[in-house]
Amino acid sequence: MDKKVTVNGLTFVPFITEAQIAERVRELACKLRKDLEGKNPVFLCVLNGAFIFAADLFREIGINDAPINFIRYSSYQGTASTGNVKQLMGLTEPIEGKDIVIIEDIVDTGLTAKHMIEDLKAKNPASVTFVTLLHKPASTQTGFKPDYVAFSIDPKFIIGYGLDLDGKVRNLKDIYVVEDK
Repeated sequence: MDKKVTVNGLTFVPFITEAQIAERVRELACKLRKDLEGKNPVFLCVLNGAFIFAADLFREIGINDAPINFIRYSSYQGTASTGNVKQLMGLTEPIEGKDIVIIEDIVDTGLTAKHMIEDLKAKNPASVTFVTLLHKPASTQTGFKPDYVAFSIDPKFIIGYGLDLDGKVRNLKDIYVVEDK
C-alpha cells in the first residue's frame, strides 16, 4: 500500500488495502450469487464512483447472462454533500418486472440512494436490491439501509478504488482516509 497521498492540499493515509477489498468483493459476490439464484437480475452501476467496484463484483459474481447498465447521480461537490441530488444519466431500457441490483460506491447521507430507489420503483421493477462498497451509518440522514455492505466506516472523507476528490485519484488500488490533524 502506498504511503500518504496529497490531493488538493488534503493529506490522506492508508485505510483499506487492495487485498481487504478483494476479499470482501469475493464474499459479497458469493452471497449475491446465492441470493439471486433463479432470478434474472439487471445490474445498475452508479457512475462515476462505483465503476471499479462494479467491475470487480461482476467478474466475481459469475452471472454471465445478466445485463449491466449504468446510471449517474450526483450530490457531491468537493468533500461534502450538497444535499441536492441530480440525475445526470438515466436508464436507457425499461426495468418493469425485473430484479434490479444497484451497485454503488458509498452511502453517506443516504439522500442519493433514497432518491435513486424512488426513481427506480416508479418504473415498477419486481425488486430493487442495493449493494454498496462503503456505508457511513453515522452520517445517514434518511434511515436508508443498504441490502449489502462491504465495509461500514466512520464519517470521514475517503478516496481511491473509484472514489475521487474533484475527479482525481479514482485509480488508487487502496482506499485512503483524510488524515486527522
